[in-house]
Amino acid sequence: MKQYNIAGGMFDPFWKDLPFANIHNSITPDALHQLYQGVLVHLISWVQQVMSKEELDRRIQCLPPTYGVRHFKNGISSLNQVSGPERKNIGKVLLSCLAPNLPSKAVQACRSILDFLYLALYGSHDEDTLAYMEDALSKWHNNRDYFLETGIRKDFNIPKFHSLLHYVDSIRKFGTVDNYNTELFERLHIDFAKEGWRASNKRDHFPQMIRWLSRQEKISSFDFYQSWLQSIIEEDKEEGEEKAMDGSVYQYTIAKLPTEPHKSITRILVSHSAPNFLPCLKLFLNSLLDSPQPRSRALNAILPINAVDVWHQFKLRPDSQVDGEVVEEVIKAIPFHKKHWSTRFDNVVVLHSDKAESTSLQGICPLSIWLSYSSDSIDLQATRF
Repeated sequence: MKQYNIAGGMFDPFWKDLPFANIHNSITPDALHQLYQGVLVHLISWVQQVMSKEELDRRIQCLPPTYGVRHFKNGISSLNQVSGPERKNIGKVLLSCLAPNLPSKAVQACRSILDFLYLALYGSHDEDTLAYMEDALSKWHNNRDYFLETGIRKDFNIPKFHSLLHYVDSIRKFGTVDNYNTELFERLHIDFAKEGWRASNKRDHFPQMIRWLSRQEKISSFDFYQSWLQSIIEEDKEEGEEKAMDGSVYQYTIAKLPTEPHKSITRILVSHSAPNFLPCLKLFLNSLLDSPQPRSRALNAILPINAVDVWHQFKLRPDSQVDGEVVEEVIKAIPFHKKHWSTRFDNVVVLHSDKAESTSLQGICPLSIWLSYSSDSIDLQATRF
């Protein structure tokens, strides 16, 4: 660097003679800026060049709204200063918009990058999940030539793509990437700097920001104490709780009145596109009997009812936390209705095997949900795809 007069080089670092110093270990992966704001940005740009920005926007606009996925009604090309959460939502829908415009090789390349991204963000890892990451990265290298052949890229000498090679080793050495992801500090910047600035009068703001933060901490401490007292009082109350197969607790709630009261079973079969509803309802009612009949006899039985009350959504609160907060999920099954201009049927993924966490989709069952009420019982019906 000296011969080219490049300023800023460190020619005599303090750690060069330290026997156990390895400067490379001080550089850890950063999921926010390397994966979401780096690799995914490049991938979206290349896809836009292949199928045009207008076509990608059109496909994203055509996607139906669903829980947990942002609906970009104006597309993504018009977004300015895209934030990390927005980039995450784009990544959720990108793969569904590729075929059939992109060849299979390009789709596999995009899928492998997205697989690697979501695997890297796992909250726990073992040798199986790390092997999945290595396999996804290998598929990327086997299929990325498409972007070279079409002239989208001349090379892949991009530092953020090179960083993907070090993720598995870093996870083995330092643990999961959430231990050293800068997304946490980006969030704290909002809480400790931006919110405090907005609360000040913009003059002599530092003392005001410190006073505001101190008060926020005192309020949080008092809320924690109140929550602790409340948890002791309500320790013996277990209203609306159901034990999941893995032993965790789920709480679900529904509205007091049904959206469609006394809806005929024939209409449910058509409007909900649920041809298996009738046999599932028969088996469910049969399971409530003191002496259940054989399956074949129960399926051939005649129901004593011809209509049920139908709800269009229910709220599910798992016994888990995300970033320290309890997340309440709203699952909807909305057919064509006079109050709704479009249908919406959310899908859920049910863990029904102990192998589900460590082996990708093995041990996982995708289901289509609907909710009905019959014989003084709530019936959570599900159809397996």
